[in-house]
Amino acid sequence: MTWHRARFLALLTLVALSGAAIRAAETPPAAPIITAAAVRALSAAEAAGARPVRLEGVVLTMVDWPAFVLWDDTDGIYVTATESLVADLQPGAWVAIEGVTGPGNFAPMTRATAVRRLGTKPLPAPMRTTVTDVAGGGFDAKWVEIEGIVRSCVVGRTGPAGFDEPAAPAIRAATKENTFLTLASGEVVLRIRSGAALDAAALVDARVRVRGVCFNVHNANRQFVRASLRVPGADDIVVLDPPPPDPFALRRQRAGELLQFNPSGFTGHRVHVRGVVTRHQAGNALWIRDGDRGLRIVSAQAGTIAPGDEVDIAGFVEKGKYSPALVDAVFRRRSSGPPPQPIAISRLAEAAAHESDLVQIEARLQEVRTAPEGTLLTLEWADTKLEALLPGPAPEKPALPWEPGSRLRLTGICAVAPGASVPENGLWNVERFQLLLRDAGDVRVLQPAPWLNPRRLALLLGSGALALVGALVFLWAHSRRQVAQREVARRMAEAEFAAILGERNRVARDIHDTLAQGLNAVSMQLELAKNMAGKGSEAVLPHVATAHTIVRSCIAEARESIWNMRSHALERTDLAGALGGVLQQMSEGLAIETRIEVTGQSRRLAPQVENDLLRIGQEGISNAIKHAAASRLTLRLEFEPGKVRLRIADNGRGFDPNASHRATSRFGLKGMHERVRQMAATLRIESAPGQGTEVLVEVAPPDGGGLTAASA
Repeated sequence: MTWHRARFLALLTLVALSGAAIRAAETPPAAPIITAAAVRALSAAEAAGARPVRLEGVVLTMVDWPAFVLWDDTDGIYVTATESLVADLQPGAWVAIEGVTGPGNFAPMTRATAVRRLGTKPLPAPMRTTVTDVAGGGFDAKWVEIEGIVRSCVVGRTGPAGFDEPAAPAIRAATKENTFLTLASGEVVLRIRSGAALDAAALVDARVRVRGVCFNVHNANRQFVRASLRVPGADDIVVLDPPPPDPFALRRQRAGELLQFNPSGFTGHRVHVRGVVTRHQAGNALWIRDGDRGLRIVSAQAGTIAPGDEVDIAGFVEKGKYSPALVDAVFRRRSSGPPPQPIAISRLAEAAAHESDLVQIEARLQEVRTAPEGTLLTLEWADTKLEALLPGPAPEKPALPWEPGSRLRLTGICAVAPGASVPENGLWNVERFQLLLRDAGDVRVLQPAPWLNPRRLALLLGSGALALVGALVFLWAHSRRQVAQREVARRMAEAEFAAILGERNRVARDIHDTLAQGLNAVSMQLELAKNMAGKGSEAVLPHVATAHTIVRSCIAEARESIWNMRSHALERTDLAGALGGVLQQMSEGLAIETRIEVTGQSRRLAPQVENDLLRIGQEGISNAIKHAAASRLTLRLEFEPGKVRLRIADNGRGFDPNASHRATSRFGLKGMHERVRQMAATLRIESAPGQGTEVLVEVAPPDGGGLTAASA
């Protein structure tokens, strides 16, 4: 049952697929778009669907790479193709194309797959419009005619992408020469490009009628930036009003007269001014002084002029941020003279009167910082803030000690900035201005900044705060150390008291168990001897001999007990003093030179350590005097942090430390080794027959126990 059901479902699926294929075969292909206006009416997404196109029209203009603009009586359309398809095309060619739609980078376009030339047709009548309308961006790929005044005419090159501006030097090999014009109408300026060679002298400042194809410059987001016009040939530029033969023969106008009230309005043509150069940026701009007014001139003209030169200038008036300027200007030097003197100003109203002129101010420096255009100095002047710009790389501080707080004298071009709120009519006031410095020599330090400037004050306050924190930390650490030292001293005193108490108990036990018992025995023997005295000496002598033996034993046991007690000398003085006393007592009356030395910071040690070092020193002194026959004996105590050394050196007969020998007393070398082990110290004996002996004891317990100085 399940198998039959699967076969049935598979059969139904096959029938459905077959029906879909039949319907697809019967569906006719999409009808091609046959007008340019219909292509341009598509959205970017629709045009990206590569819809078929079949157009017929006349070529308006060719583009540098394989592309052209086609006009078909409904609209203009941008068409791309291969080089072989457009090799013989020229403006005026009548063609039929087949292809598909594309979204383009700004507006829908067509990608041609076939181009068939049908003949030649005259170009259609252009759409009459204005520079202002074209600059608005709604005429992309349209054939238009406009009028205006030519402001500039230069020859340059364009890259293979066909941009309407000169290409970068790296791709100039693949470019061709073009002529670029700027056409102005009122305040609107439009760029025009022509592949024909044009006479600049016959066009600049002429009123012309221009026919061309409009192209829009756009960004990567398909957004309009500005418009430009591409002119097919020289015949498409018609001069309506020719320029004056000599622009410098025009009536001279004063800088202060530009853009002043005129019942006839402003013509838009070039004007002629004259003045003395105050600053020149070659190939970019210059500033002049005409009487008591300054003026900025924008000029790409080559040539060198210097401040002080008198020049004639012909250019087009353009409104600036506050005062007018001359753009697309040419100049001619009349004479040379001394550099003009700057005009000293001290109020904002004076800055407005000397816009674009060379001025001088005195101000206090607040800040120096670098910017892409140069070095910016923020200044405090006339109860306001202003900036001075020094173009180019920032100067080195050793060359110009610009410190915040310095009082400076600055010379530069005044560039005022009007208020942010533009009035509907009436006066537009100045709120601030910027000073354009010519070079580092325009800055002079009148009064150096005080040493205690805000930066140094902040540094001092920071250093003081750090020092205060450091002092507090030191006091805290010192107090902790004092507390620790007092605690150690307390524990040391307790340990010393416990040691003394234990030693007294031990002596009491020793006396009770040895000396007292021995004395009792002696008393008994003497009592017996007394009782036997009447019987003669023979009877008394055994008891006397026994008493003598007991006394000798008591003396030995008393000596043993005394040697194990802490020396009374250490109760009266420190270790060095006690060793010195032993050395003096044992060498008194002998022909031996003795010396004791102490290095490092002398301090008291734990009682057991001091007592053991004293006994080792006592044994070493005794051995040197009794057995070594030395003529010179030196004791040296070396105190180091966490470590103490005792050296005993003599120039006696010496011995072999490794050889077996009989100890002169029970407190000989064996006793030294036992005491060293009790202190967890090290013992080194260096000696050889005839070369003297040196005994070195070094006490350095890992935990520092027994080496802490007692409190005062």
